[in-house]
Amino acid sequence: MGSILIFGPAYLDVVVEIARALVPGYPALTLDQSAPASHMALHAEDYIQVCGPTGDDLRFPLLPDAQDTAATYHLGEPVLARMLGRDTRRTVVGEYPVTRLVTQIGGMGAGYALALRGTLRMPVGGSQDEPDAIGQDIIRLLGYHGISTVPCLLTGRASDTSLVILSTQGDKLAIGVRDTMVHWRVTREDRALVEKADALVFCGAPNALMAEVLAWQPSIPVMCAPAMRNVCDATVPLVELAPHIHYLTLNALEWAHLEGQDAMLRQVPVISVTDGAHGSRVLFGDSEVHIPAVPRDRPANTNRAGETYGSTFFKVLMAEYPNFYRAGYVTAPIVEKAGRIAGLQAARQLDLRGFAFPEDDWM
Repeated sequence: MGSILIFGPAYLDVVVEIARALVPGYPALTLDQSAPASHMALHAEDYIQVCGPTGDDLRFPLLPDAQDTAATYHLGEPVLARMLGRDTRRTVVGEYPVTRLVTQIGGMGAGYALALRGTLRMPVGGSQDEPDAIGQDIIRLLGYHGISTVPCLLTGRASDTSLVILSTQGDKLAIGVRDTMVHWRVTREDRALVEKADALVFCGAPNALMAEVLAWQPSIPVMCAPAMRNVCDATVPLVELAPHIHYLTLNALEWAHLEGQDAMLRQVPVISVTDGAHGSRVLFGDSEVHIPAVPRDRPANTNRAGETYGSTFFKVLMAEYPNFYRAGYVTAPIVEKAGRIAGLQAARQLDLRGFAFPEDDWM
């Protein structure tokens, strides 16, 4: 696929695994979403706490060797606001013993850079012309995984972190503490990087940054994998960037919140919408293909399944029809093949722990 440049975040993730569903009761809900934290405070207790503004209170008792991660995360919105609406009165309250905890590299940028073997352009915080301690850890871990990086240093900002909660029932709730990501802007160096690239991937980078880069009108394929903050950005709506996007991939919750779906469908050659155990939909032109999920009867680790699906779909597109972005359309056989292989790879991802992706042996 040549040289792929990825604009996206790399975080230091605290990944918490639990053995029960996050939202018990009726109706049963499985979370697959992110939520912003207004702030986080370390404490000396033996648990991680997540508090919402309307009464959410989730506690995660820690194993003895992980109590240095004890902290309280204060959410900027209710846990179920994205799923049930901002006016929902339903709260999530419970105690969820932690079965496993690991600190690892995270963020869509890091994931797509590893899966696509590309170069990652990401922001880190720091001062005096060097990254802060968390930024240095992020850069070190990216290097450990063999990811080529070009950090963008934001002086006076703090490098970003995440709490990622995973349940054996398939829940994924990522809670982000963001400082560099929300202040990341284009620099002169970005122009030179884009001119050397054969493909661009935007995954969670701010819409304003994406708009400025795409205004240069690079004549290469552009993939976009937005986070919820991209979908809900009213200052630079994602739909305004549709004429420059060739492949859009997002989950069902993000698609449901996206304004201007009709305009997206008219202007983006191919869109994939993943929906966990319900499989995925691929929308192209006036057509739609449903890709069933691979049946599963054992616990799943859903972390990075979306990145696996999106990166695989893009690889198949580029292998089967390298000029699809110029033609502005794709055919049903290519869409079906890309969706089927992406679904199979995503299913394999469910058995992986840590920061890893399945081999591309389908190639």
